Amino acid sequence: MIDLHKRIFTNQVQHRAEGDDVVLAGWAADIRNLGKIAFIKLRDREGFVQLTALQDFKQFATLKDIPKESVVSVHGKVQTGKQKSGAKEVVLHDLEVLSASDPNLPIDISGTIPTSLDKRLDNRFLDLRNPRNLAIFKVRSMVNWAVRQFMMKEGVIEMQTPKIISQGAEGGATLFPVVYYDKKAYLSQSQQLYKQMMLIAGFEKVFEIGPSFRAEKSHTMRHFTEFTQIDFEMSFINDEDDVLGFLERLFVHVCTTVNELCQEQLRMLGVTIDVPTLPFPRITVAKAIELLNEEGAKLPPDFDLGIEEEKKLGELIRKKFKTDAYFITKYPSSQRAFYIMNDNGVSRGFDFEYRGTELVSGGQREHRYPVLCKQIEGKGLVLKTFDFYTMPFKYGAPPHGGFGLGIDRLTMKLLNLENIREACLFPRDPERVVP
Repeated sequence: MIDLHKRIFTNQVQHRAEGDDVVLAGWAADIRNLGKIAFIKLRDREGFVQLTALQDFKQFATLKDIPKESVVSVHGKVQTGKQKSGAKEVVLHDLEVLSASDPNLPIDISGTIPTSLDKRLDNRFLDLRNPRNLAIFKVRSMVNWAVRQFMMKEGVIEMQTPKIISQGAEGGATLFPVVYYDKKAYLSQSQQLYKQMMLIAGFEKVFEIGPSFRAEKSHTMRHFTEFTQIDFEMSFINDEDDVLGFLERLFVHVCTTVNELCQEQLRMLGVTIDVPTLPFPRITVAKAIELLNEEGAKLPPDFDLGIEEEKKLGELIRKKFKTDAYFITKYPSSQRAFYIMNDNGVSRGFDFEYRGTELVSGGQREHRYPVLCKQIEGKGLVLKTFDFYTMPFKYGAPPHGGFGLGIDRLTMKLLNLENIREACLFPRDPERVVP
């Protein structure tokens, strides 16, 4: 039995000396028997290595019977291969099949044979064996780590909030009801109320990386019904620009960290991330409409920008400011939620756009209880039904603001992925609830 405690990763073979004994384990991605010599392409989390079996290898005759994608462990000696690259390989001494695969694979893992995204997602456990897909989630993991690293350095307290709630702050039409004993309950749309409650409690700066749920029957390439979000809130701000400043520094830190620590993954994905220069441009929505109209759009002043307008605006901003990262500010209050501060009809909310796509919505919140109640009624909502939200504000709330940033969409845009489902391990949309 091969001792897996001695196992090394495939990429470590290149750093071992000629003749070193090594143990590896992974998936047999390819097996070729040329008669007097056989080769196995072994894949693990860190890459590939070639295993060579000479004719005197005791299991030589049975290698051809091992199905592709079987899990194997091997013991052998390192030698320099005959390839022009000079890459090292492992000459087999022993091989153990830990788990044989069904030879009838439902999809081509290598990606050589085109497979629809739906079929790939149906067989996600196999699809994720493709090194390209693994690279996506290594980058996503680094994004999460970089966010936490930045937040800790900034003195932000991490929180975990309930995902089963009694009411929603975003509107009842997009709530998922759940069976919760004899009570009405829903899946959380956002961490909004809880973030604000923490500031009212005196935590001053808080964040969470967690799931949110929206019962929207959207079938776009950038929407989910379940998504992972970075939620942040800070108190004692002068205005929304304090939040913008924090967000742009966070974004630069994430881009810089991914560039420095994910070079191999970015090369594999063919992606270059240009770290944007601080500060990011602040474009009022009026200016954005003006820029679009200069290109023949003919939009009215109160137009609510959609996906196509965002995409076109991203191209214009890139040309004008030489950046993919910018803010859209000064939206009409009529286009923002009731909890965003209203400054004489102009909201203190903003969107952060990257490569022509909205990544963040945020702003300064209304912290004054009487004004908040007035804004709720001003939206045509029944104030009494928002008691769960407004009650904490009766007991002293500091001026504050924050934002929500989707990890899925952020990963998608950083890596130039065509569909947000590529950036999520097991995506959920109106049709998909498995695997």
